[in-house]
Amino acid sequence: MYENFKFEPVSSERSHRVEHGSGIVRLHRVSALGKAALYAFAVISIVYFIYRVPLWNPAAPIMSSLLLAAELFGTLTLALHVFSTWCLVERHAPPVPVGCEADIFLTTWNESETMLRHTILAAKQVSHCRYVWLLDDGDRVEMAELAAELGVKYVSRRDRSHAKAGNLNNALKKTDAEFVAIFDCDHAPAPDFFDRTLGYFNDSSVALVQTPQDFYNIDSFQHRTSEKGAEAWHEQTLFYRVIQAGKDYWNATFFCGSCAIVRRSSMEDIGGFATGTITEDMHTSLRLHKAGWSAVYHAEALAFGLSPADMEQYETQRLRWGRGAMQVWNKEGILTARGLSLPQRIAYFTSAITYFEGWQKAVVYLMPIAVLLTGKMPIIWTGVPFMTIFMLWLLTGMLVNEIFSRGYSKSLYMEEYNYLRFYTFMRATLALVIPVNWKFKVTPKQLTSRSGLPMILWPQLLVVGAAITAIPIGAIQFHQFGYLPFGAFVANLLWATLVAVIAIRALRFASARASQRRSDHRFNIPLIAKLDAGTNQQSQIVIADEVSSNGFSFCADERSDLGARLSGTLALPGGSQAFSADVIQVRPLGSGEPSRVSVRFCWADRSAADALDSFLYGSTLQWDVNGWAEAIQTPYVMRVIRRHLFKPLFKGRWRHTMLDAGHLGQVECIVREEGETFRVLSLKPFPSTSALKLINDGQTANESLSLAGYRSYASGGGVLHMAVLYSGENPALPGYHREPSWVGGEVARPAL
Repeated sequence: MYENFKFEPVSSERSHRVEHGSGIVRLHRVSALGKAALYAFAVISIVYFIYRVPLWNPAAPIMSSLLLAAELFGTLTLALHVFSTWCLVERHAPPVPVGCEADIFLTTWNESETMLRHTILAAKQVSHCRYVWLLDDGDRVEMAELAAELGVKYVSRRDRSHAKAGNLNNALKKTDAEFVAIFDCDHAPAPDFFDRTLGYFNDSSVALVQTPQDFYNIDSFQHRTSEKGAEAWHEQTLFYRVIQAGKDYWNATFFCGSCAIVRRSSMEDIGGFATGTITEDMHTSLRLHKAGWSAVYHAEALAFGLSPADMEQYETQRLRWGRGAMQVWNKEGILTARGLSLPQRIAYFTSAITYFEGWQKAVVYLMPIAVLLTGKMPIIWTGVPFMTIFMLWLLTGMLVNEIFSRGYSKSLYMEEYNYLRFYTFMRATLALVIPVNWKFKVTPKQLTSRSGLPMILWPQLLVVGAAITAIPIGAIQFHQFGYLPFGAFVANLLWATLVAVIAIRALRFASARASQRRSDHRFNIPLIAKLDAGTNQQSQIVIADEVSSNGFSFCADERSDLGARLSGTLALPGGSQAFSADVIQVRPLGSGEPSRVSVRFCWADRSAADALDSFLYGSTLQWDVNGWAEAIQTPYVMRVIRRHLFKPLFKGRWRHTMLDAGHLGQVECIVREEGETFRVLSLKPFPSTSALKLINDGQTANESLSLAGYRSYASGGGVLHMAVLYSGENPALPGYHREPSWVGGEVARPAL
């Protein structure tokens, strides 16, 4: 896939490039602005707490102690965040040695056969893969049959002791590959997963290579999307795009349970995947580091799975992670563990202490409510002097967080998730002191249809109810009795209002995500569909989008030409896919507009859709063809101004056309206009020339277009090519989802 890429050094004063036997390593240190903000925050923090501690109010000792503890905890976690993200590591592996191969382990327990089929089809396309192993902890006949049908190895067991770790250890005993890639049942790897990662094992000290976990269901509970802002942000984006790359600087990257490769000899050295906790991933990597092994983080997204679809799935996952982190803390000590360097201890401590944020957030949410209802203050109020230094401390802290997060921290979104999970985190931390043998609970992957808010959000509902109640009660008491200083009353009124606003936004979002009506996931990838001529229709070419294993949608110019059933072919990289489909909906888009037609495939059997599924799963296509970004680099204030004062970027519909390259010929493609640029997809490579022209209605355009970006995607047994063309002198360079926005030096050029 990357055969037409050129690697160049990063031209940045804050980046450093090193070449050695383990490939290319670039170090991305924080900018000068980030350092200046950090120094300002450090100075202001010292001044603030020197001023703040004596304001502890003896008249309200519990409230005073809780608020001061919450402030100190926030300062500590921000300092740990700075430590984790001070320098980000960008890696490019050396070529895979000739003859080097690895096996793939796909773990499953009770997940659906359809989900496993998608993942197996993707895994079978991975180059340098010797065998794909389906590890079935459910010992199901249908899984054995699926493995046999698709030609992969099958291992099962009836004794489910130690859950996922036991399943993996059982498979290690029955296989012999030196390198093993581990994927959860829903994570579909890209075809070049090993091309991009196996070379790291040239370094004999490397035990683990971890890649980001990415997720294709962008309507999940953890995704926030904005069509106007071309945004598709995920709640774990900050961790996988920034924090893990920062941990790599300290050799503290840890195993995340999926999308990773391990060296067999390193696992044998520590006795296999760690058991005794419900987070075998973090536990295993800690033991590897204690034993002196190294871990590598490769920051490219190379596998794509399912993110929790609703609050209940999200809560199940986070509760397991939190309890598991507490179990690891109890078993290994973390801060006192022998064999770890000081930075490694700090890195693991940072990950574990995150779950205590639930207690801090509870104090933040409840404190203004308590003040408004009781009239007691957690500080001795000094008015303007206190508020001035407090606001400086708060704002500089927020600035430090934003800069060190490299644009991936969406503060408002994160506060909403903090609100939704604070009670879950509180419950999780109790595992540190309550010696319960918690059971491994798999995160459900099924799509369900619900309405309203789940009952697990009862603490959040109580808090928002209390905040809304406290505001008028506090106002009445202040009016009648003047029970608080005016400035203190206003500050707590605004504080409670902010809590209520965040709470309502978070609960509205959780309620919206509770209703999942679709039984499968649709990919926003345009494809050429050629409809056959029939009794009630004419032969025509349409652009299929919202494509899934079960159907697609398209715009039809002539509604009357459509019958109840369509047949035709989809143009895929691996060849044409014949289909027959029932028309299930025809929806007019407006006067003078075409109709939106939705169809459902009529496959002869379950294997008939394999070619299409092999194309859909395991790539970043749906992000790149739509220009979606996780980190919008334009400052928030400027985005607000543009949104209100300027029209949003015009994006036309995808249309079928030809690209004229003069004497080099023409290329069939589909194109979408985006302001002054054109995003173009083709099943053939783009001609290497700067004189490209689009053909409109049979006429070649007069204006020549040049390449602003080009990338090819190996998928479905073939290659799809995408280019961004522009006219003028200052093209808007396209971003790509696969790499974080802070990486540099990888320049895409069309193949000659």
